[in-house]
Amino acid sequence: MQQGYAAYRYASIDTADQGKLILIAYDVAIKNCKLAIEKFDLVDKIEERTKHLFKAQDAVTELLGALRIDVGEIAQNLYKLYDYILRTLVDAGVKNNKGKVVEVVGYLESLRDAWGEAIITVKSETAPAMSAGNVAVQG
Repeated sequence: MQQGYAAYRYASIDTADQGKLILIAYDVAIKNCKLAIEKFDLVDKIEERTKHLFKAQDAVTELLGALRIDVGEIAQNLYKLYDYILRTLVDAGVKNNKGKVVEVVGYLESLRDAWGEAIITVKSETAPAMSAGNVAVQG
């Protein structure tokens, strides 16, 4: 059963559009930050906390890698914010600062909500044009 779920999950990721992949990266980062927060006060769970922080950092690194800085100011500002989030997660792990991870979760949840709304808006604006056959091709 577990192998079937894993195959489904990987197939879902393979066929996901860019917007869905961005949301998945946010979900992974948020989930692992929250799991790390749960481990901060448990001395015997430092290794688990660190693994969760690394997974969150990996997800944010994926978000960074997906940015196209040449597109404009929004991408450049997101780059700065993602960079701040990465540095904050590293610092939180090194200095055992749960509050910094809580701060990062707030940013990630806000960004995820904004991306989710943007994706819905873009899809709703492009779907009628596509279904009506109003596809412009420039040559």
